[in-house]
Order: sequence, then C-alpha cells, then structure tokens
Amino acid sequence: MSDQLTPGHRLLLSFVDLPELLEGVGRDTDLTAAGLNSGDLIRLALAIEDLTGEPLDDDELTALHSIAGIDGVLENRTAQLSEAR
Repeated sequence: MSDQLTPGHRLLLSFVDLPELLEGVGRDTDLTAAGLNSGDLIRLALAIEDLTGEPLDDDELTALHSIAGIDGVLENRTAQLSEAR
C-alpha cells in the first residue's frame, strides 16, 4: 500500500499521533472528521514550512484539511521552489 501513497499522505503519516486513523481515508476526506487532531495538522503545517522555508498563507493552511489539499500545497510549493532556482 505504501507504493500507492501520495507525497501528502506520506508526510502526514510521519506526524499523526495515531497513523491507523488514516487507513481507508480518501483523498478528499476531511481529516478532522476522520479523527486527526489539531496538533497533527499543526505539526504538518510546520513541517511544510520547514521543507520550503516559507510560511504558509491562509489559503494553504485551510487546504490542509484533506490529503488532496496537502498534495496541492506540496505541488505548488515544489513548483515555486523550482521557479526560484
């Protein structure tokens, strides 16, 4: 199954208190409704900021409610980093 995980899913798995909560969670599932807590999402946001060297804006923070949103933020940040080089 780990071969099928998206970058956002893999990153999220490294920060959640209970990784088993992510089993069967779809890309568009609301992560807080699935049982993730605010601490998990804060650690995720901080990790993305550390990886990219830039703070997340309000739109990016609100996008972190789903795996699809996390993937979108990571894709946009990766594209921005590539353009800056």
